[in-house]
Amino acid sequence: MSVDEFSELVEQERVRRIPIESRLYQKLSTRHRLAYVEAIGKLDRHSPQWPVLEYYYRCRLIQDYISGMTDLYAWDEYRKLMAVE
Repeated sequence: MSVDEFSELVEQERVRRIPIESRLYQKLSTRHRLAYVEAIGKLDRHSPQWPVLEYYYRCRLIQDYISGMTDLYAWDEYRKLMAVE
């Protein structure tokens, strides 16, 4: 997903043309989403390191989401995402 698409998703929380990504984004906790917005807001968008740092903070969203899962919840999420049930 491009930076522009993800930025649009962060601003609107749902984007019709990317329904799967929108649905997955909604699964992230509000606390983690706000932490991403705050971290990105502190960055200089014109810095040569901006793309790398933006990607890093985006990866942190996923990492924080997964690290907060219990084993059972992770298994249930996997089964839902893979359409096992």
